This record gives sequence, C-alpha cells and structure tokens, in this order.
Amino acid sequence: MRRLISRVLFAKILAVLLICAAAPAPAQDAKPQGAPVATGPAESAPPVDPNVRLDAAKQSLDQIEAKLATDSMTDGELVKLRASLDPISTQIQSVIAEVSPKMTALKARLDQLGAPPDPKANPPAAPEDPAVAQERAEQQKLFSASDDLIKRANLAQLRADQLAAQIADRRRTLFSNAVFQSSSSIVSPSLWMDVARDTPHNLSAAKGALLDIAGQFARVLSNGAAALFSLLLVVLIGAVVAASLLARRVIPREKSGRPPSELQKAAAALWTALAVAAIPILAAIALYALTDWFGLGGQEFKPLSDAFFGGVVLCAWAVGLGNAILAPSRPLWRPLDLSDRVAQRLMNLVLIVTGLIAFGKLFDALDEVLGASLPVSVAARGTFAMLVGLTLMRGLYGIVAPDDTPEEETARPASLDDESPWWPPIRFAAWAATVAVIGADLLGYIALSSFLVTQLAWTAFVAGLLFLLLKIASEGFEQAFRPNSRLSRGLVNSVGLRRESLAQIGALLEGVISLTLYAVAALLVMAPWGLQSHDMLGTLQSAFFGFKLGDVTISPWSLLIALVLFALGYAITHAIQNWLEKRYLPLTQLDQGLQASIRTSVGYIGFLIALLFAGASLGINLERLALVAGALSVGIGLGLQSVVNNFVSGLILLWERTIRVGDLVVIGEEQGFVRRINVRATEIETADRATMIVPNGNMMTGVVKNFVRGDRMGRIKIPVQVVAGSDPEKVREILTDAARSQDQVVGIPAPTVLFTNFGANSLDFELICFVEEVERAGRVRSDVLYAIFKAFAEAGLKMPSTSTSLDLDVSKFEPMLQRLLPGAKDIKP
Repeated sequence: MRRLISRVLFAKILAVLLICAAAPAPAQDAKPQGAPVATGPAESAPPVDPNVRLDAAKQSLDQIEAKLATDSMTDGELVKLRASLDPISTQIQSVIAEVSPKMTALKARLDQLGAPPDPKANPPAAPEDPAVAQERAEQQKLFSASDDLIKRANLAQLRADQLAAQIADRRRTLFSNAVFQSSSSIVSPSLWMDVARDTPHNLSAAKGALLDIAGQFARVLSNGAAALFSLLLVVLIGAVVAASLLARRVIPREKSGRPPSELQKAAAALWTALAVAAIPILAAIALYALTDWFGLGGQEFKPLSDAFFGGVVLCAWAVGLGNAILAPSRPLWRPLDLSDRVAQRLMNLVLIVTGLIAFGKLFDALDEVLGASLPVSVAARGTFAMLVGLTLMRGLYGIVAPDDTPEEETARPASLDDESPWWPPIRFAAWAATVAVIGADLLGYIALSSFLVTQLAWTAFVAGLLFLLLKIASEGFEQAFRPNSRLSRGLVNSVGLRRESLAQIGALLEGVISLTLYAVAALLVMAPWGLQSHDMLGTLQSAFFGFKLGDVTISPWSLLIALVLFALGYAITHAIQNWLEKRYLPLTQLDQGLQASIRTSVGYIGFLIALLFAGASLGINLERLALVAGALSVGIGLGLQSVVNNFVSGLILLWERTIRVGDLVVIGEEQGFVRRINVRATEIETADRATMIVPNGNMMTGVVKNFVRGDRMGRIKIPVQVVAGSDPEKVREILTDAARSQDQVVGIPAPTVLFTNFGANSLDFELICFVEEVERAGRVRSDVLYAIFKAFAEAGLKMPSTSTSLDLDVSKFEPMLQRLLPGAKDIKP
C-alpha cells in the first residue's frame, strides 16, 4: 500500500512539474520605493553627537508616519514598516542610555555647588567667588541641554510606540476585512448562476493564457534550445528518481532483534521527515532555476509559480511528517502508540486533505492569473474548503469508529479512545475545526472557511514538528544524563558534579528547551493571524512599565483575546507545576513540604503573570492597577478582612514553613496530616479519612501542635501495672525486651523503663521508646502491648484486678433477724 501511495504521489508531482514548467522562479520582493531607512548601529557607525542621531531617528519616524497616511498599504508593507521601528527604538534608547549618566553627574555637580546667594537675604550673604558662579552657569547650561535632549528622546520613543500601535491596528483591520468578509453561501443558487454566466469568459481567458505559454515555449525553445531543455529536464527527473531510491535506503526499515528505543524512534522519525520532504522541494527549486535560465514564463505568472511551490512544499512536508510520525508500514519505528489500522487511516486522511489544499491554492492562483470573475473565485475557494471539511468529517469518523477485525491481546488498541489521554481533546479540536470550516462555508464566509483550512494545515505541521523535537529533547536529555552515560561520567570526573545532581541538570535543560519550543510553536501558529513577536514584546512592556497609549477600549474581541491569554498563561503555569512535581522535584533532596511550597508559589507567580498579560492586552497598566488596589482597600475595610487575613497567612505558612505538607498536627481535639496548603485554607486529613478545612488565619493565630516540626521521630509511652510483690527488675527486663523486639523501635535513644509509683495493691511502671516515623507509632504501640502481654503470661506476672469483692458473715445478723421475725426458721449461712 505504501509503495502504491508513493508511486501515485510521485506521478502527481511529475505531472505538476510538467504542467507548470513555464512558471517563473519566485523572486524576492523588491524593496518599496521611499521605504524608511533605519539608521541603527548595525548598518552604519552612529554619529558621535547624540543630537544628530536623534534627528536621524526623528526623520525616519516622519517617513513612517507619511507612509501610514496612505490608505492603500498592504499587510506586507505594514510588516516592513513595523520591523523598521525596532532599530529606531533601539537608537533612541541608546541616546537615552548615553545621556542619562551624564545628566546624573551634572546634577550631582550642581548640588555640590549649591544655590547662588540670595541678594535679598537679611543679613546679606557673603559675596560669591566669580569662578564658582561661572562654573555653576556652565554646569547649568550643560544640564539644561541634556535635560532637553532626554525630553526629546522620550517624546520620540512615545511617538514610535504610538506608530507601532497604529500599525498593529491597521493590520488587524486588514485581517478582519479580508477574513471576515461575507459573501454568498456555497449552496446559494445565485452564486452558481453567476458562475455559469461567467464560465465562457473564463474559458476564453484560459485558452488565451495557454496560447501565450505555447507561443513563449516556441520562441524560447527554438534553434536547438528545446533539445537542451528536454535533456536537462530528463536529467532532473532522473536525479529525483535516484534520490528517491537513495532515500528508501537511508530510511530505517523493519528488522528483527531488539526493538529501538524511544530516542531512536524520534531521531529516525525526524530524519525520515527531512529525507522524504527534501527531494520534491529541491526538485521544485531546480525546476524554477531551469525555467528561469531559459527565460520561460513572465511576471504575470508569478502567483501561479508561488502557489505551485507552496503546494509542493506542503505536500512534501505532509508526506514526510506523515511517514515519520505515523509510519503506516513500519510499526516498529512508530513514535506514537497507534494501531496499524488507525495509522493507515490517518495517513490517508493527511494525503487527501493536503492534496485538496494544494490544488485549491493552485486554482486560486490560476483565477488570479486569468483574471477570473469574483463569483468564480468565491465558488472555487468555497468548493475546495467544503471538500476539505467533508473529508475531515468522514476521516475523523472512520478513525474513531470501531473495527470489526479482531486483534490479539498483545496488539495495539484499535480505537483512539484506548490509546492516550491526549486523543480526546485533539479529536474534539479537530471536530470543532471541521464544523467551523463547513459552517463558515454554508453561512457565506468563504474567506474565513478557506483561512481556517490553511490554518488547520499549518497548525498540524507545527504540532507534528513540535512533537518530534520535544520527544528528541526529552529522551535525549534523559539518556545523556543517566548515571552511567559517557557524558555523566565525564562531568563527574572533570567538573566534579555529584551523580545525584546529573538528573536534575538534565531535567532543567529539558524544561528550558521544551518551554522554548512551545513558545516558538505558539508564535508560528499565531503568525498567520497577524501577531508578530514584537507585538508580544510591546504587550509585555505595556504590562510592566505602564506606558499610557490612550484610553482603554473594551470590545468583545479584546476581551476574548485577554481570556485566551489568561487561559494560556494558566495552562502553562499548570504544566510547569506538574513538571516540577513529577519530573524535577522528586530528583532533589528537598522534603515533601518544601516541594509543595515551591509548587504552590510557582502557581501564584504564574497566575499573576497571566493576569498581567491579560490586563496588558486590554490596555490596563500599572497606573490603573493602582486605582484597582485603592478600590480593593475600601472593600477590605468593609468586609474582606478575613479573606485577606487568610490569604496573607497562607503565604506566611508557605514561606516560613512552620507547618508543612505531610506534618502530623493537632488542632483543638482533632489530629491529622497536612495534605495541602491553599490560598484560603489548609486541608488536614484525620485518622478516619475525613478532610478538615482549617482557615489559614486560625493556623497562624491558634495553638497548633506539630509532631514533626524538628524531626519525624515519634515517642511511645505505655503505662504498666503489676501486682504488689512482683520483682521490679524482672518487670523492667520484660518491658525492655518487648520494646527491643520490634524492628520499628530505634536503638538510640534506647527504650527506657521508669518505676513511677508504689500503689496500694500494685507497682506502677512506664515504658518509653521511640520510632523513626511518627505515623507508625500507633501500630508499633499495639505490637509492643502484644509482646508485653505474652511475656507476662510466660513469666507468671499478674496485673492487679480492677474489681473489688465484699465478704459478709450472715451468722452475725441471725439474732437481729430472729427478734424481727420471731416465727421465722433458723437462718443457716
């Protein structure tokens, strides 16, 4: 099956190569005339005078502002203008950084010289030395010039920030107008009537374009050029075939023996993706170079060539990543735990959807080249989007549908529901995207539907590449920092690191690399939506420095973005907490309570950072947060004292660590283990498995008995009574042996027997011993009591009875009874 798919794909690529042979090579976009030239230090040496550099920055800002005054700028031109602002801002900041220390030094000199003497003072001040007055005047002049320069620089920086915000608004407006533009529904009869009316004109235009291409071929490939072109084309096809055969040899195959490790699977998958995708991409580049060398095509066919190249790249990466991650014919090298049936169906779905998207983009470019009418373009885009949506719906249903073919118990599961906990949310997201594509197409938002299809393919590509890189990073660092690996031995011998620290270093490096990969993937996924990296940096700067760019405008779109940013930050924080709890902290020597404190503190910090990002997206800076804090202070005074008290007490408990997670505490009449310290209350699990919620304020102000504050050793005290007359030495020996017979009782301090009291009928003793873990004290106490009872029975020692007996002599009461009852018979005792 894999060979058949590869041959079909190769035939498709070869057909597209032959059809689009006349397409010119994509040229780099020429720099627009009049574009602002950044005068940053990276391009030329900055002038010595800061005034000259600031004037140059101002001129560049004037050029950008003049460009923005026109309404016909495209998104690409706006991106270039936004990129040109970064070196200008850097230049302005360099001026501020250079002048600020000089201004501070001048201010210190002026303070040292002091104020000039007041001529109206009474009594009059002593005359000042003319040299001092002259020095003060010179320093004041320099200080005023530096202060003016700083003010100009701050004003220029504010202007640059305002231009950046204006560019971002223009880009969002263009994006909204292009994507959310409403048109006719794909099932609208009027749309297809317009398509039928414009079809003859479009066919005529297509025929003219084909005649132009044929005439161009005839002119260019005359006088022996056709033979050379054909020869080079055959050589190119032969090179592609040879490269394909070579790639089949370098791709790992199924073989018997020890199965590959997870690291080997991930590395082989990445190599497979690169080897498979590189061949058609390089072939397309070579074909571009060949057609450009012979002068085939023209600038009017550039959209078609760009769409062709994009389709080849899309199909190449889809086939490469599909064979790498799904590996339908190589289950031994499959990095995902999927059954062969599911892997094959996913691969088929990827190939079909990718082919539809590529052909849809090619048809869009063809409509642009031919100058097709708007109804024809809308119908073509809507048709391909609907085909993709229906294919996804059928494919997703076919993947999760149960298979009637029985599988062995050792085989992989046949349903995605049984394979991984990640599949349900992935499947839900795929279904949501499918419904959105079909729904937008039916409601008349053809551009939105087409954009969602493209974004779905782009997100899948980024997610697949991210999966491989994360798996390589995780398995690679784990293998590299194993105690017996070559790198670990080298670090231990050369650097002197401890072996137990190697796993921590590997976990930290893995966390940093994973976080970086996630951030890069998020930027790549959000790039088609118009969000650039400098926009995120500007949002972060607004959050922390509170630059006021205008009044806050709350809209449903900005509110949605704020909620998404907060949810993303909260999810990242939760992921970091889980990584700390399950991956990094168990490798440290920290106790359980400190680990819980670190995890909870990271959660609070991540929550605040996510809140800052969400507030910054709404334009809420630190100045407005001060107003919110003032309002909260009024609320605290009116009735939130207990909430704030519990919150602050929880922070103190986490940082002071007088009570930690896992401690055995007594609060009032309840005793239990601390399981969690939350923001408002502490959870304590009692002996009967009940959870007691105690407000943190009570934990701070009340009396709490902590059995494990200093150490976790617990004391057992057992009072024992024996009948009077027993041998005390024998009792001490039996009690001591009973305690030492238990493995849980420590030897230091040794068990001790105290002779506490002489009773009326008993001798009182007290056995004291210790255990390493206080939670085991109850069970050890029971075992010691069993041993004492058995030893007393064998030694014949008795414990005093708690019952009392009363002996009565009835004969003493016989005369009294005879006087009271003279007719009664003799009473015999």
